[in-house]
Amino acid sequence: MITLTRRAALITTALLTLAPATQVFSQGAPTGAGETRETADVSAEYTALGCGACHGADGGGGALAPSIATGELTPSEFIAYTRRPTGTMPPYGARTVSDQVLVTMHADLAPLMAIRAPAGRVDLGATLYRQTGCYQCHSNEAQGGAQGPRIGPDPVSFARFIWYVRNPSGGMPPYTEMVMSAQDLADIYAFLQARTQPPAVDSIPLLAP
Repeated sequence: MITLTRRAALITTALLTLAPATQVFSQGAPTGAGETRETADVSAEYTALGCGACHGADGGGGALAPSIATGELTPSEFIAYTRRPTGTMPPYGARTVSDQVLVTMHADLAPLMAIRAPAGRVDLGATLYRQTGCYQCHSNEAQGGAQGPRIGPDPVSFARFIWYVRNPSGGMPPYTEMVMSAQDLADIYAFLQARTQPPAVDSIPLLAP
């Protein structure tokens, strides 16, 4: 397992070596069959910046950070999050890594961006939803409340769901893979999908216009 100290060392090394890597990237000359220097350099820069230490060598995620190859973030969102991340991820300014490099890095992850939820189990999801305290903010049936929005039925895509659970904003705590596995989240997601639709307002006598 890569420790946080190791991660810091990787990032420090990246900052010392980034400038020449960016210069090589801008040349864009072919390097070999089926690969351009641009692609090769972005892959090297991904490694040099320490991205793989937390997000995995292929961006598929790990114990320290979620997958960044889900396809749920647009290039603009990908850049914005890199500049102003949440949690323990350090921010990367434009002087450290350019927008052009990040756009190409986003595209380089694109072939891996298909993500499917493991088969979810509604009954286990209901138990996890309560045991982990989701109901305290999102209410018993995920209909939302004063402390959190509605998250069911019809939740966001699973890729977006798992991304946000790992990288929340506001007062919600992050749930890492060590706390809640992808299977745990798939079970909760199945529970959210199984919630019944609320009745139409005009079907409720006291609320009907």
